[in-house]
Amino acid sequence: MVRFFYGSGLFLPSTPGRYFPLITILLKIYNLLWLVAMLFLKRSPRVSQGWNQRTLQEVQKGPYDIWIQAASGGEAMLTNMVLEELSGTLPSTPATTQLKVLVTSGTKEGIESLENGVLGSHNQKGHTFHRFTIHVAYFPLDAPHLMAKAFSTFSPRMAVIVETELWPGFLVAAKRNKVPVLLINGRMSEKSFASYKHLQFFFKKFGPDKVLAISEQDGDRFSQVVGKDKVEIINNIKFDRIAAPDNGLGENPLKVIIPQDKPFILLGSIRKEEESLILTTISELLRKRPEAVIGLFPKHIERADQWLELLESQGISTIKRSQTNGSNPQKQVIVWDVFGELAGAYALAKASFVGGSLTNLGGQNFLEPLVFGLRPVIGPYWKDFAWVGRGIVTSGLVTEVQDEKELTTALLKSIEDDTSKEYFLTRVQQYFMLKKGGTHQTCIKIAEHLHKLETR
Repeated sequence: MVRFFYGSGLFLPSTPGRYFPLITILLKIYNLLWLVAMLFLKRSPRVSQGWNQRTLQEVQKGPYDIWIQAASGGEAMLTNMVLEELSGTLPSTPATTQLKVLVTSGTKEGIESLENGVLGSHNQKGHTFHRFTIHVAYFPLDAPHLMAKAFSTFSPRMAVIVETELWPGFLVAAKRNKVPVLLINGRMSEKSFASYKHLQFFFKKFGPDKVLAISEQDGDRFSQVVGKDKVEIINNIKFDRIAAPDNGLGENPLKVIIPQDKPFILLGSIRKEEESLILTTISELLRKRPEAVIGLFPKHIERADQWLELLESQGISTIKRSQTNGSNPQKQVIVWDVFGELAGAYALAKASFVGGSLTNLGGQNFLEPLVFGLRPVIGPYWKDFAWVGRGIVTSGLVTEVQDEKELTTALLKSIEDDTSKEYFLTRVQQYFMLKKGGTHQTCIKIAEHLHKLETR
């Protein structure tokens, strides 16, 4: 078996350089581990989705001008923003008149976000988006032999990684094919840094050619991992999402599902580890405000069925969003098992909580509710969003609570708050005014990279 793997061309040839014996050995072991893991991953409910694309049995052949990798839903939303901005940033030259872009993601949520965003509601495999022809697909498994095939098949001129996706197979294949890699909106948690810094010898050789980090702290961490000369600091793209909603929200399709004459409380991005705490909060909220309607958005929508069982076991009338049939379901709790409707729900909410923060999970994006003039409530654990700054809490734009009891109190208080959304949104805009511009800064860098490729 080992002789077959070594002789079949599945492993990468030796890589020259100071560490080439160690790197070569590690890559061979890494590839072998993937070959074994693939036997089990195909049975995984999450990974089996898009399996033929992940294993390149079904491919969107290149050549592509840009390959963008967006890990999941959050990164996909940033990708949508970058592509829209990039369309107006690139100079009009024969080489950029109609760029061909491949956008990949590792999750179903990411794929759906990209299809709803860059491809619009048509959900087509390929669609002309302003000056781009865009194809969406699942990110290939990072087995070195698959990534070698991916770069050969896709033939990208450059690759863009959104936030932190330092896959070894991807990076090695890019370097071997002389494809420059740009990492945008770069952030590196303390936990990730502790792991990556032990592999500096690898990432300084095969890491991204340029990292656009979102803070001085993130920039310092990336500098130690990939090299200081490769790192620049830009504003976080996520701050650019703090903007007044467009007129399209007036036609919000969720209005027929969410009753307008009752307080709507949104519990978003709820993680499995905090479900018991949130269940307690829901029970207490409905005890004190039985007329309220609660919209529950699990972080992973495959938890919807489990939530249905939990709530019904407590005697709480519940329905999944997919079963509402486009009308008011007259239930106390609606459990969302449909991706892409969180923004529309925020627009109709009177109070909101953003999960991943009641237990030590790092938090989830609590900036999105602010876009709709909605003051979010969060728990004490939001280190993954420390880049936002504690000023967001001290300014009164975000409410921080310590446990589920305080959460219940804060949400009930939000229901009673008569501050107009328009006034609150004005405060939000003033706070974030100097923090914006990251999307444009990013697109300038992408445009510069494409220009360099044209002049080679």
